[in-house]
Amino acid sequence: MGKWEMVVVEVGGPIWWAGMGLLALLFLLFFTLAPSKNHPKFEGWQKALGWIILANQSWYWIMALSDGSFNVRESLPLHMCGLSQFLLFAYLVLKQKWALPLVAFWGPLGGIQAFLTPALETATTIGYVLQFYLAHSAVVVVPLYLILRGGARLPRRLFWRIIGLTNLVGFTIMAINSMLGSNYWYVNQPPPVNHPLVQGAWPYYLIGLELAVVVLFWGLYILLRGHREPALHRTGTQEAEAA
Repeated sequence: MGKWEMVVVEVGGPIWWAGMGLLALLFLLFFTLAPSKNHPKFEGWQKALGWIILANQSWYWIMALSDGSFNVRESLPLHMCGLSQFLLFAYLVLKQKWALPLVAFWGPLGGIQAFLTPALETATTIGYVLQFYLAHSAVVVVPLYLILRGGARLPRRLFWRIIGLTNLVGFTIMAINSMLGSNYWYVNQPPPVNHPLVQGAWPYYLIGLELAVVVLFWGLYILLRGHREPALHRTGTQEAEAA
């Protein structure tokens, strides 16, 4: 499998701290100043937010096309966080409710991994670094904001459906990587960072990643248990009719 050089951001370095600071700032803004569910401007704010997220992704494409660094092996939005941006757009602008449960898990958990061990497919210029951290901050913060302050509810009995769909998409990405010579989702070769969840060579490190996905997703599922759709209570008449 072919390899290419990615720029690993030094953990604890100035770029890393700047990114963590931006994440903290967005948490502060969204959970103090941004409108909540009952605010009269909440609907308009959601649409504007969706377009801002799409514009930030488009900004990356414009920069990469302009400097000639765009290529299908690295620049397509096929990583988990890239897909999460489009899921957010689908939910916020296109009102596709199915998108939220998936991005509620992919966004925060995938984005946090990118903050802990970041690596860029481009040079660490101000434009690329800012775009990278804005994109990953959005996929971490916005789904949690929509659930905790926006009143969005997750379906009940969601957990194993999300695990199954995540694995299905992962196998699909693996096939795409084989065709393109890419490494989206890092499922065809280990990521170029020293990550505690990635141990061993391909395909053995995928076993550890699978276990980590189940554990982390379950932890978030438990933390958000108070924000699930209410259970349907059937009346005696309904039970009699069903019988």
